[in-house]
Amino acid sequence: MSKGPRKYFTEFVLNIYSAEPAMVSPSNLDNLVYENEEARTQIRNSNIYLILKRPRIAFVPNSIAIHNCEVVGELSVQLEDKTPTFPFHLRGALPDEVTSVASLKYPYTKLSLLSAGGENLMTYPLAFLLKHCEVQLNGLDNQEVVYVGQAFGAAGERSAVKRLSSHSTLQKILADITANEPHMEVLLALYSFGFHRFVLSMDGTVPVQIDGDSDRQHYQQVLQSQFKRSMRISLAEAALIRHFEPRYNKVYKTGFPHQRLKILKKLYDFDFAGLAVEASVEDHGMRLYSEKQSPKFHHIAKFNLHDPATRKSFFFAEP
Repeated sequence: MSKGPRKYFTEFVLNIYSAEPAMVSPSNLDNLVYENEEARTQIRNSNIYLILKRPRIAFVPNSIAIHNCEVVGELSVQLEDKTPTFPFHLRGALPDEVTSVASLKYPYTKLSLLSAGGENLMTYPLAFLLKHCEVQLNGLDNQEVVYVGQAFGAAGERSAVKRLSSHSTLQKILADITANEPHMEVLLALYSFGFHRFVLSMDGTVPVQIDGDSDRQHYQQVLQSQFKRSMRISLAEAALIRHFEPRYNKVYKTGFPHQRLKILKKLYDFDFAGLAVEASVEDHGMRLYSEKQSPKFHHIAKFNLHDPATRKSFFFAEP
């Protein structure tokens, strides 16, 4: 492929990103009391959701104990033909009133904190606790992205949790896994994508088509451009679908980006060079992957908005 010229001395990319997601099991969508207020606020403000799957992970019930004020024990990972176990400890000291811990009921995916009298003080789901565990699962906790979706009402009031509570695709995924992959489980990553910034590139070593006053005018126009939350959500959804190409998505898996797409009109109107959407799960100690993308803590879905043959790529240096 031939390399096109650089158009502007100052080229821009719109970068959309989010804080780390809230990780929720579908069974806990309507019961988020175990989360602190900051986490509940994050969940209420989440409008992009990734439906994920991985091998089922559970506590080995008789292994759970308190040692030096920390919870220790083993986790089991359900594979097709075996169930390996892995030692773990839960970071952080327990409250003084907690004298014992247990995973009391099958399928042993919740941890109960008990008082000296046996009273259940609090119960935490494994999906919440796993990010606080020191454990080496050898990649078995990697999450496959099988669907990317958004929830955004006309006034921005609809959250991912409300959308997922009656989501037909989520129900189909759960049904398919129950029937065909009973050793797998589904988790949800809820993102807010409340942040964006303009990333610029300047290169004085190569000829450009537009510089001087015209370049400065374009620079000022880009910096004054506004991208509403609803637009950022739609762009993030489309970019992540194209990046992961999840098996249950249909729209945006091909043909993105393209000038004819309505959601990209403003980027083309302001003549941006590219779009980059970031999704991280690093704080949760796991990796996201798909059939197209290898496992990573931090994914960047990045796209040139113009054919590199006619306009120099923002992201890649062609030979």
